[in-house]
Amino acid sequence: MNNEEYRAYLELPENTTAFGDRIANLVADQLQSGKTLGYSHRDYCGMGMQTDEHQRFFYGEIYDGYLEASKVFENREQFVSWLSEQSTVSLARLDDEDFFAGNQVISRNRLLEFIGEKEIPF
Repeated sequence: MNNEEYRAYLELPENTTAFGDRIANLVADQLQSGKTLGYSHRDYCGMGMQTDEHQRFFYGEIYDGYLEASKVFENREQFVSWLSEQSTVSLARLDDEDFFAGNQVISRNRLLEFIGEKEIPF
């Protein structure tokens, strides 16, 4: 999918709709169970999420399987509040360089796959 096709895809209503509290809480549950949302391969692995032993939440770029946090949330409440207001479009990195824009970003579909859901109504 080229940049123009990707931007047209992002204009679909489901991509601009905020993830909401239910998805955000289910993602937080998975992260607190020790799972990491992210790819693990060589070089740039896209965007990811994880927690640490202090139950802080992290969002950032992953390189060689290791997350470099650009956002740190001190607790679940802060993370859920932030994630519930995000959407596929808001996390698509459209203002970044072409390489990063839309490249292995967090999307509604990726979150649904992570929490083991096929679909959650808007």
